[in-house]
Amino acid sequence: MTAAGRTGPRRGPAASARRLLTLGARGRRRVLLATAIGVIGELCAIGLLATGAWLLLSAALRPPILTLSVAIGAVQVFALARGVARYGERLASHDLGLGVQARLRAWLYRRLERLVPAGLPGGERGDLLDRLICDTEEAQDLVVRVAVPLVTTALAWLAAVLTSTALLPATGGVLVVSGVLGASGVAAAAALAGHRAAALPAARGEVGAWVLQSLASAEELTALGAEHWAVARLAEREGQLAARTRAVAAATGLGRAATALAGGGGLAGVAWTGGMAVRAGRIGPVVLGVLVFLALGVAALLRALPDALSRLPVTRESLWRLAGLEQIPGPVAGPSGTGREWRCPASATIVLRRAAVGYPGRPGVAPAPVVGDVDLELAPGRPVALAGPSGSGKSAIVLALLRFIDLQAGVLTVNGADARAIPPEHFRALVAWCPEQPVLFPASLRANLRLGAPHVTDGQMAGLLAELGLGPWLDQLEDGLDTVLASWGHPVSGGEMQRLGLARALLTDRPVLVLDEPTSHLDPATADATLSAVLERTGRRSLLWVTHRPAELPAFPDVVDLAAPRAAGARAAG
Repeated sequence: MTAAGRTGPRRGPAASARRLLTLGARGRRRVLLATAIGVIGELCAIGLLATGAWLLLSAALRPPILTLSVAIGAVQVFALARGVARYGERLASHDLGLGVQARLRAWLYRRLERLVPAGLPGGERGDLLDRLICDTEEAQDLVVRVAVPLVTTALAWLAAVLTSTALLPATGGVLVVSGVLGASGVAAAAALAGHRAAALPAARGEVGAWVLQSLASAEELTALGAEHWAVARLAEREGQLAARTRAVAAATGLGRAATALAGGGGLAGVAWTGGMAVRAGRIGPVVLGVLVFLALGVAALLRALPDALSRLPVTRESLWRLAGLEQIPGPVAGPSGTGREWRCPASATIVLRRAAVGYPGRPGVAPAPVVGDVDLELAPGRPVALAGPSGSGKSAIVLALLRFIDLQAGVLTVNGADARAIPPEHFRALVAWCPEQPVLFPASLRANLRLGAPHVTDGQMAGLLAELGLGPWLDQLEDGLDTVLASWGHPVSGGEMQRLGLARALLTDRPVLVLDEPTSHLDPATADATLSAVLERTGRRSLLWVTHRPAELPAFPDVVDLAAPRAAGARAAG
């Protein structure tokens, strides 16, 4: 993966990062609500301490009960309001956080959709999974666990300082010094560990990428006796992740020590200053008690700073990593739209003229074409075979027809319209694709077949499977179409998997079929029967049949052979 894909390039994504956390009017109202409720909760906590101190110390002097009634009521109000406010603050913060996270993940899904499959950064799916899960959580913490708590703490601290200043001006200065020293200590601790803490998201992504890669190749690693090597490499990455995690923990611990010292120093300073004022007769002992409890409240407020500031480098880097995905150019160019500009036709003729196709390379490096000067026309009712040996560029042409990669030269049209003028997702709505290695999801056979055709009936599915030679296989399944397939379900052979993918494409009601090596895992007799069933089924649909088996070519009126000196259009096959 490139540096840009791993940690986000440092030129340009600032605007992307700001856009990711740009809140609409509703989001800003949620931030204000969470902050306001948080401030109310902290003020109620400080008010409870101060009023409780005044009540206890005043009661020790045995005044008339009516003198204490207002304070008794205030203590009850503050206690009740503090609980309600803290519950409301948690509720508002979680609502805000989940809303930000949902918006970030929706943006990430949309971005990844534009990049797959040719544009995924390095193919490190573990790192992408980490961005989807962990980085979105960290990024939303920038608002929920950093910005909101810091603003809440600052406002409540300011209120406590003003109250203390009103009672005894010198103690207000002590609390100001205490707060500044505590915040400075936390900021210094976070800065010392900032570089290593900022590397935490990337290290976490590397661990996830290595785990997924090792699990995907577990059989090969075990067969080669290389599982210990894989575990050792994982241990190296885990060690780097642990070092960065310890850096965050160290910053938090040092910050807590700084706030404890600052809070304790402020408490001692207020007690000493207030004691001197009592001796001088400027305040009474009850006011001294109130000032001391106010200082305790300020010390409690400072305890929120380490968790917020120590997370700042991590949350900021996670946001950069997400924003970095926007800097990766998409593999295809095309307008974005809502579908109103272009309607999917009932039939389609797709034409390639003098096309050159290559796979995307590194950013800034022009890829060499895999295949060039290709002419191909997919017309309704006239199936085309695309032939050629392995490595001749058949898959590259398929990806171009799916608008997963752009042409390097030539033109691609549908019903005479330039494909570049059509949103890529709308162009793909024309095409039903069966890859050489179809993916079966851990769901029922029915759900797998209905993936592109939700309204198809059980009878239609069973009839098509019978035409493809899977009737006996379906009959022997105890649960029939309810049988769960894939990793923890019913085992499926390579040939069965190919024909199930083929059935899924045929059931999809799209005007163009692109079938990539759909018989490569079948014996000759089954392959011929499958080809006959597909040709009979396609009718007036446009069909591209990709194959390396020469025996299948006579069944097609048009053949494009990439092994020829020039893949010049379709030739009559007989």
